[in-house]
Amino acid sequence: MKQQNRIEWLDIAKGMSIILVVIYHTLLYHDFHAIAPDLYIRISAIMTPIRMPLFFSVSGFLAASAMKASWRDFLVRKIWLLVYLFAIWSTARWLFFRYVQTNVLVPAEGSDPYQLLEMWWAPNTGIWFIWALAIFMVATKLLSSAPRPATLAIAAIVSLLTFGEHLQVDLFTHRNVLQYFVFFLFGCWYGKSVVQVVTQRPVLMAVGGFLVFAVLYVLRWRLQAVEKGSWAMLSSIAGLAWLCGTAVLISKLDAARRAFAYFGRNTLPVYVTHVMIVSLLVAGVAVLLGGHAAIGYLTAPLVCAVAIGLSLGIKAAADRSGASWLYSPPRQPQRRQVTA
Repeated sequence: MKQQNRIEWLDIAKGMSIILVVIYHTLLYHDFHAIAPDLYIRISAIMTPIRMPLFFSVSGFLAASAMKASWRDFLVRKIWLLVYLFAIWSTARWLFFRYVQTNVLVPAEGSDPYQLLEMWWAPNTGIWFIWALAIFMVATKLLSSAPRPATLAIAAIVSLLTFGEHLQVDLFTHRNVLQYFVFFLFGCWYGKSVVQVVTQRPVLMAVGGFLVFAVLYVLRWRLQAVEKGSWAMLSSIAGLAWLCGTAVLISKLDAARRAFAYFGRNTLPVYVTHVMIVSLLVAGVAVLLGGHAAIGYLTAPLVCAVAIGLSLGIKAAADRSGASWLYSPPRQPQRRQVTA
């Protein structure tokens, strides 16, 4: 098994995660304007235990090599990038929702310049995942010498307690850090072994994961037979097996492989810009077509496709126009060595 093949289906899995996130946000804005089809809302809700655990598990696996670097290289090459991106795009969102359009889901966003300071310890926007990644990477680096099974068990217990609302955390970003760290940590420490198993048995993972996920859904939401925290954790694990196994199978289909892998290699521009695009598009749809939920059956998929396409187009335009600094820090000029 070549490394490239494993990485390719991981890119596909990341592509799945970004598509699920765009769908989620698109339906939130449709729902606010009362044009979200109930069927779509239900399907998106079913995928809740999978969206971010999938992203953070794959991110953890891909970050494993960075943990071997010296602290100086680690901070300069990895953490500085995340800090830079968080500053750029949190500010961009603040300006957008202050001067272009009110964020109907979080009306306070862009209302107070203090938010540009507060965001560093209490972010309240969709850019939170960059902030969380920086925290996860530093925490994992600090824990590199800790006993792994025990550390992972503690992270899992914290996640279970938070998922089950036994730990009361008001701000969703703080709550998400406690819930999702275990997935990043597991991906970083044990991802290599799991990737090998999934690659070798994709059908078993996909079918078995889906069946377990479906059973858990029935037990929780139809029979109320599983405690919420345990259900969320088990559903996340089953969902990861389901979608990762599916990603391996997709990697065997040429056209689908290229499309999903491309999304997976370009998740950043979609993550940081799609909410602004979606908010504008859905507001326009609501004004032009009225508040009928039936139109959402058509407009929701179209908005998702346009938002993803425009996000990638903005990134391409930025690269061509010299604005690539929006997506990566400007490179420092190399000092020339003076020889005698």
